[in-house]
Amino acid sequence: MIKIGIIGAGNIAKTHAKALSTVKEAVLAGVHDINQPAGERFAATFGGRAFERIEDLLDSSDGIIVASPNFKHKEHALQALAAGKHVLCEKPMAITLEEAQTMRDFTEKANAIAMMGFNYRYLSFVHILMEFIRSGEHGGIISFNISFKKDSALRKKAFTWRDSEASKQTSGALGDLGIHLIDMIWYLFRSEFRPESIRIKMATNVKEKENREVQVDDYSEILGQLRNQVFIHMITSKSTAPEDCGFGIEVIGHQKNFHYHTRNPLSYTITEGISSTSFDLPPALLTDPAGEFHGWADSFRIEQMAWVDAILRNSRVGLPSFADGYRSQAELNLFFETHAKDLSGTLVMQA
Repeated sequence: MIKIGIIGAGNIAKTHAKALSTVKEAVLAGVHDINQPAGERFAATFGGRAFERIEDLLDSSDGIIVASPNFKHKEHALQALAAGKHVLCEKPMAITLEEAQTMRDFTEKANAIAMMGFNYRYLSFVHILMEFIRSGEHGGIISFNISFKKDSALRKKAFTWRDSEASKQTSGALGDLGIHLIDMIWYLFRSEFRPESIRIKMATNVKEKENREVQVDDYSEILGQLRNQVFIHMITSKSTAPEDCGFGIEVIGHQKNFHYHTRNPLSYTITEGISSTSFDLPPALLTDPAGEFHGWADSFRIEQMAWVDAILRNSRVGLPSFADGYRSQAELNLFFETHAKDLSGTLVMQA
């Protein structure tokens, strides 16, 4: 039985704990949070102990899930790896590319299984889409359109670290939601963006909370082309009206198209010419919380099963790695830099 500790007792940590209860080869050893009462409430709900010191949690665990704020990921992941513990680190990997590089390089020398928390790879419709892409039945892919729209910036009135500059933009719509989509694009196409092709719109529509300035974006829209010639249109938002929220994904091919949207959460559609056929998605085991899309909770369960299996087999093959985390962080950096150049007027269209 693999003993798992969690650093952080917030909402994402609770999601991990619920998912972990379904993984038969693992057990929750405990939790550490700087807010000890929060840790104790967490342990009372999900099991294990609430540890006041990270060192004691590490001593009682085989693997650690890093579910702390973004600006603590590097510190907590490296501390766990240095102690010889396996690590599942929540996204984004870090708050700067330099931090991500340090984490990636450290992992290459560590005798442990380090995994990035890119759980969207484990969504059922993403698995089916991967098969569609690999099959070639699309006849050659022209474009990939993906959108992830939430209303959290409108709903959540309290100012938190996510609204501040503490995480250097990684907690905004692009950094928080977009990092999943950046990784998914790499995972599906194994191709990076052509820097000169990128055009970006970013906005902060909810400008204040509790009379404090919100310092991150709540909307982003990116257009660009991958090196393999596929065109990309990517939208992330935390300030979308509730009726327009959801996750949508579309592949346009020369012969066939693939379409999925959470408005119709239990099926996806393949279109060829004027003919469309819908197919059912497999049922999920876990119930998704309010505000999340179909299969979201289950993706954590499947992610953890893959991590625990890798620990038991002592093999990193097939897992989202810290190298993947670094790559996504580099793409995110490129987007921020491109947007800054665009605003300053230094971005020049290529002839």
